Amino acid sequence: MFRQVRTLASGTDAILAARKDVNRMLETYDRSSYILGHYIPEPARDAFLAIRAFNVEINKIHDGGNNPESVSSRASSQLSNSMGITTSDIKFRFWTDMLTRAFTQPDSTRDIGEPICTLLREAVRNDMNLDISYFHRIMQTRRQFLNDRQFQTVDAICSYGEGTYSQLNYATQGLLLSPSISPSSIRLLENSPDLQTTVSDIAAHIGQATAVSSMILGLEYYSKTKNLVTLPVDIMTKFDLSQESVLRLMNGHTENTQELREQLKNVVYETAITANDHMITARTKLKNLKEGIVETVRSQSDDELLQRHSRNWRKNVPDAIFTPFMVAVPTSLYLRKLERFDFDILHPKFNQKEWRLAWTSFRNYYQRRI
Repeated sequence: MFRQVRTLASGTDAILAARKDVNRMLETYDRSSYILGHYIPEPARDAFLAIRAFNVEINKIHDGGNNPESVSSRASSQLSNSMGITTSDIKFRFWTDMLTRAFTQPDSTRDIGEPICTLLREAVRNDMNLDISYFHRIMQTRRQFLNDRQFQTVDAICSYGEGTYSQLNYATQGLLLSPSISPSSIRLLENSPDLQTTVSDIAAHIGQATAVSSMILGLEYYSKTKNLVTLPVDIMTKFDLSQESVLRLMNGHTENTQELREQLKNVVYETAITANDHMITARTKLKNLKEGIVETVRSQSDDELLQRHSRNWRKNVPDAIFTPFMVAVPTSLYLRKLERFDFDILHPKFNQKEWRLAWTSFRNYYQRRI
């Protein structure tokens, strides 16, 4: 009996430590998700934060370093030459193994040894609605990105977004639709296949908008650390802007700076249009969703569960359906910031920290806006 109690306590300690580690990671590398996590119901919050932290870790994966003479680059090259694998292969295999343990052995008392997967395993153990296929799709898409290393078109970025950020959104949506979280939301969607489709469509458009915005946002980082340009090649070609010119500009070379900045602004503008279009579509579909929910609840007048709970839904939309959409708020703020600075990402004040997310997310939560 004493051994059993001690094992339980040890498991609780592992969860507390994992929660602390994941929160610290997100506060450092993805503060938006850290803030938005406060809107997730507490029983699902750890899993939501784990989903977002998983994305952070997968985005860190790359082969070697930017400097071909660095230790990591030489090690990656040696692995590739001698064994036909790369350092990224090893890292993806690690995450595949960790996820397999979390999802297939949820009742194991053995410490899984990885904070993100510790929280995911606890969620699976508590019958949260999590699907491992979303995590696998994210890794497959990221691996493809590491192989291609550039996007020929903005549609290719959207495709990347569908395989990454949209998958994160689908995973979060499924999590919030766990029976223990919101049975009334599940009942609502069961009564309307159209609503199910609309919910998925909104998540998809938000994911693609996020991907396009992220590639603009990450241009400086990828240029300086990975020697990689994340803007669409066809749009750069349209404005006669070469990848070499972008790399030189982002790394501080000053020749023809004004001309190159104007070209870059044009490329950023045309790229951002696609992200904005996806956001507009998501907002339109959210409006349709609200109307569809009202109509569905009205048509199910004999459903006691729906009738009782729908009275408490803010603006007629239950939390379990709306809160996963709130990941659109940081993207919306970034697109507005681009417009405010006339799409000049090299403006001296452009990289100042965004301070409005906490207030905007609070307002949008109550107003049911994205």
